[in-house]
Amino acid sequence: VWLTTVRGLLRFDPGSGHVRMYGVREGLPSQEFGRHPPLLTGDGIAAAGTVDGLVLFEPASVPLDSTQSPLAIDTIDVRRGDRSIALDPHAVIELGPGDRDLRLSARLLSFTDPKANRYRWMLHGYDADWIDGDVDGTRVFSRLDPGHYRLSIEAANADGVWSAARDIAIAVNPPWWKTKAAWLAYVVFALAAMWSIAWLYRRRLRQRHAYAMAQQRSALAEQNSEAKSRFLATMGHEIRTPMTGVLGMTELLLGSELAPRQREQAESIQHAGRHLLRIVNDALDLARIEAGKLALEIAPFDPRMLLSEVDALLRPLAASKQIAFDTHVVADVPRGLRGDPARVRQILLNLGNNAIKFTERGSVRIVLSRDAGDGGLRITVADTGPGMSARQQERLFERFEQGEGAGAVARHGSSGLGLAICRELTAAMGGTIGVDSTPGIGTRFDVSLQLVETEPPQVANVPSASSHVGARALKLLLVEDDPIVAEVLQGLLRMQGHEVAHAAHGLAALSELENARFDAALLDLDLPGVNGLDLARLIRMRGITLPLLAVTARADADAASDVRAAGMDGFLRKPLTGEMLAEALTAIAGTNA
Repeated sequence: VWLTTVRGLLRFDPGSGHVRMYGVREGLPSQEFGRHPPLLTGDGIAAAGTVDGLVLFEPASVPLDSTQSPLAIDTIDVRRGDRSIALDPHAVIELGPGDRDLRLSARLLSFTDPKANRYRWMLHGYDADWIDGDVDGTRVFSRLDPGHYRLSIEAANADGVWSAARDIAIAVNPPWWKTKAAWLAYVVFALAAMWSIAWLYRRRLRQRHAYAMAQQRSALAEQNSEAKSRFLATMGHEIRTPMTGVLGMTELLLGSELAPRQREQAESIQHAGRHLLRIVNDALDLARIEAGKLALEIAPFDPRMLLSEVDALLRPLAASKQIAFDTHVVADVPRGLRGDPARVRQILLNLGNNAIKFTERGSVRIVLSRDAGDGGLRITVADTGPGMSARQQERLFERFEQGEGAGAVARHGSSGLGLAICRELTAAMGGTIGVDSTPGIGTRFDVSLQLVETEPPQVANVPSASSHVGARALKLLLVEDDPIVAEVLQGLLRMQGHEVAHAAHGLAALSELENARFDAALLDLDLPGVNGLDLARLIRMRGITLPLLAVTARADADAASDVRAAGMDGFLRKPLTGEMLAEALTAIAGTNA
């Protein structure tokens, strides 16, 4: 089929589907034909009119080029930085991560009508279908993502015959952060990060669990300490009440006419009872320390007078063992120090009693001096006893430990609490305690207490217990529910010349106060019905002003403050001795003069 157009003479082959346009490049004088189609004469000559004249051609003599023309890659270049780099068209095209503007030029080796040649491109993995290119056979890729591609190129000649496809391999290298090694590092890093997060999470869980466990243990420890303190306080109360009977009856017995053997046996009972009471007191002190309820009663005291009291108590013990006993106060020790004199006395008695107890021959010496470091009080207790090894010294201040081991219990009746209490009391007063001992030579304890110098205390002229007996007989009201304790206290008071009326409970005591006049009253705190504290309040509410003296077996630290709050004038803790009763009555007797 031949058609005339304003752009040339068009030929279409229905069999092959090829289309060919003929113009001035193929020899036509003009490519602009008129509106009339070409005419075919009987001898096979076609005629068509153009603006430049008549054109005659023989259609049967114009052949179609059905052969495939070869396709060649002319040039390949890319922009690398500021330069254009030519690439080898016969090798795999390898691009860097910064390369851009990849330009490829292809040429179809068909020269019948080069301007009529057509090109098409397909970059597999990039193009969805064939892309028609320019007639010059050039295509430019501005930027390709990293990866491997295959570029297929085809070209058709003027007669529409397509060449065989030409394939080119293109490899675009990723930047370093997109390489396989980088991705592997990312994976490793991610796994490490996940592991670290999991480890930190588990560590945090462990810490939270440990913290919760520590809190729970602390709460349990506090509950245990509180329960132990209550148990010891209860046990102390239960022990002190019968101990009042034991020691009081023994004292009454010793005050009577006894045979030498009977007196020796009574003194043994008294000694054993005092030892038991000392153990109970030590255990209660430790319970108060553990519960944080050890209260120091700070007041001025004279260290020389304190040491003389300790001397009077310890010298008979040393004399009974026939060992030398000496106490000394260095001249530079102040006459007045501010601290807890009762606790300082307790430290001196524990250390001095231990030194005498474990020394079989030689001497025991107690020295008070001024500490060279902070100017406080330094206590030195030295003996010529058996001494201790380094291993014994390491566990010396532990509870229930003795320097001589378990044999000390059988030989000396030690409880192993005295030195532990000394350490706790010293620490409570901000001081330190140390030991220096050599086996076979002796032992020396050094205690440093941070006590501030102050004015010497005023010494009151208080009559002694013996001088009180017979000085002035008092009419006393004893309110005690335990019959044995009541009998003991009445006996001790009557030995001192006092008149005693006994009431077994609070209501009986109020009745006695309504019917008689008394110089003082001794009230047990743990009475049936109305306890001693409430009884004291009732007495004060009735306007009765006689001195009230509390008598109790309670071992808690709040007992003394509760007694004062109830309006009572004195406080005595069981078990009681005649001397203790005499001193207390002497102190309060003047208030009712």
